[in-house]
Amino acid sequence: MSEAQWAADPTGRHQYRWFDGSVWTDQVGDNGVQSVDPFTPVLPAPPLAPPPPLGLPYPPGPPLAAVVVPEGTTISSRGRRFLGALLTLLLVIVTLGIGYIIWTMIVWSRGQTPAKQLMNMRVVKVDTGNVATWGDMFIRGFLIDTVLGAIPFFGLIFKLVSALWIFGNDENQRLTDKMVNTIVVDDPHNRYA
Repeated sequence: MSEAQWAADPTGRHQYRWFDGSVWTDQVGDNGVQSVDPFTPVLPAPPLAPPPPLGLPYPPGPPLAAVVVPEGTTISSRGRRFLGALLTLLLVIVTLGIGYIIWTMIVWSRGQTPAKQLMNMRVVKVDTGNVATWGDMFIRGFLIDTVLGAIPFFGLIFKLVSALWIFGNDENQRLTDKMVNTIVVDDPHNRYA
């Protein structure tokens, strides 16, 4: 383009911009109305790096985001999680099992187990930051922990791996938590109630 003319605005901010034959000017036009807007060239986006060859890991980049915990919330410590497991065993014995099952069915809707309720802890979904639903707790506590845990030999291995998994991440998640995308948080002020 070498002659002076109105042409499509290369910045995309207006319909037209005056090109004086060598440079774009600050004269612009929209729907037949002329005005002034300083010309700021739009820089092209940097080229994308080619993907790594197949079979090689991706090049180093920013770390993947860790679990985002709502502000003012503390992830329950490994010690509190362990005490919760011991308290669960005690509560099953004291309530003769059936009382524990009934209590569990009630508090699952609050993202808790009986032990977590007594210890002011809650199960929270990682992706939303909301309390785990009754359905999430059913999958986590019954389908995964109880049903998988009841399979001979496999159940023992699964429970052991799930318990030890807590030492392999900063979010103190058991394998069960990873499977249903949850974390356990301290909730002493019933913030999630």
